[in-house]
Amino acid sequence: MRTTTCLLISLLAGIQALAAALANFETPIFSGAGNCAFCHDPWNESRAGRPDEAAVLASDWRATMMAHAFKDPLWRAVMEAEVKERPGLKSFIENKCQTCHAPLARSQAHANGTNELALAIAVASPLATEGVGCTLCHQIQAGNLGKPASFTGHFVIGTNRHIFGPYEDVLTMPMQRHVNYTPMFGAQVQESALCATCHTLFTPILDEAGKQIGEFPEQVPYLEWQNSDYARRGKHCQDCHMPRMDEPVKVSARPPWLDPRAPFWKHQFVGGNAFMLQLLADNAKRLDANASARQFEPMIEKARAQLRQAARLHVSGEREGGDVVLRVEVENLAGHKFPTGHPYRRAWLHVRVTDARKRTVFESGAVDKAGTIRGVPDGYAPHRDLITRPEEVQIYQSVMADANGQPTWSLLRGATYFKDNRLPPRGFAATGASVAHVAVGGGAELDSNFNAQCSGRDEVTYRFALPESKGTLSVEVELLYQSVPPEAVARLLNADEPAAQVFARMYRRQNNRPELVHRQHLDL
Repeated sequence: MRTTTCLLISLLAGIQALAAALANFETPIFSGAGNCAFCHDPWNESRAGRPDEAAVLASDWRATMMAHAFKDPLWRAVMEAEVKERPGLKSFIENKCQTCHAPLARSQAHANGTNELALAIAVASPLATEGVGCTLCHQIQAGNLGKPASFTGHFVIGTNRHIFGPYEDVLTMPMQRHVNYTPMFGAQVQESALCATCHTLFTPILDEAGKQIGEFPEQVPYLEWQNSDYARRGKHCQDCHMPRMDEPVKVSARPPWLDPRAPFWKHQFVGGNAFMLQLLADNAKRLDANASARQFEPMIEKARAQLRQAARLHVSGEREGGDVVLRVEVENLAGHKFPTGHPYRRAWLHVRVTDARKRTVFESGAVDKAGTIRGVPDGYAPHRDLITRPEEVQIYQSVMADANGQPTWSLLRGATYFKDNRLPPRGFAATGASVAHVAVGGGAELDSNFNAQCSGRDEVTYRFALPESKGTLSVEVELLYQSVPPEAVARLLNADEPAAQVFARMYRRQNNRPELVHRQHLDL
């Protein structure tokens, strides 16, 4: 009896750990992830009956930022803040944002004759709450990809229910019978241009009357990648963000005799936003997340592992009379700028020097409990080539500026960049493609060792006087990263609007310690 009770308790705990069932909706264009999972992930993370070489496509996808593009509480709060600033553009803003954050719902609404999808309508739609779902990306047509006409959510979805994949010898009958899609080879699913449709985003520059007077490159990692050695070598977004397996993988459970395929790309869409994944996990029930807290855990660790591969440090130094001189070289290992994507993200150098008695004799780049960088109250600092004081910190970031040249955290006020000293990828040339949209700025362009010879590296020198001290000095240098700095969301934390309040409650409960990218130690 006791054994039976324990088994029941264990079973109930396992059931509670699982998220709600994946959606099974059907529309003239789209199908829910639950329908795809019927063949492509019937094992639902259980090893029972699952071959070791089988893919778990839905189980991987459901715990990603892609799956939560619409349920992301930060995105909701930011969109709400932008509408608050320009209430007359509410319909335009909501429709524009949902083009990529609720792409199935917005695309279906557009096909139905609705020009602008309202958030109030989308929240009740399973197409919206699916985020960036399977049948969105796999139906994108190849025609305009890689061209400016495809950027900012201008992907083209066909109406003939053709599903594109990376394999040429396709068995069509099972998918046609089950979900009325015809699978076929589409080279575009392996190419960066597919991702560029949403991850190359230009936001409108608006004057005070709300009239559009230009476009602002809010995030353009595709254009950064184009101007890199990675593009020249044919290394695409999918190669890093969708871990590739070269051994044969069983991509579908039906028909049971289907041979495994190779190569295979895991649908984990690994980025570096461990903070928001953790926030989603900790609030999975409240947000009605598409994954359980347990299902988020491996994706959070993968995001941290991805960050640890994004850049590395090289540190050297010596004592010169009464001074300590340190040279810290930061090397970008990513195929785009680091940090990349949304302008909130930043990376910086934390340098701490202690004497033989473990006393700190110099420290730059430390953070407080709220995640604020000490000595940098506004969240941004000028580019540094030489640092001599603790309050001077080297921060790699893009800082938006409004039409008057003043720093801003508001996306619709962004008109130019006050600063962009993010580390370029290797091979990045100042005269490369789309240079107007990806240019280095904010003083880094004047730094002779910043991306010297297109190296994707920067060297920062630390020089400071050493108090009378005998014995060995211990130097620890860290490259740290934050995706959601407190200064960037300060306006949301004190707002009265509902989405802002939801986000603020969650944000204040999170541990906003920075993520470690790389650490080096040196004894002098």
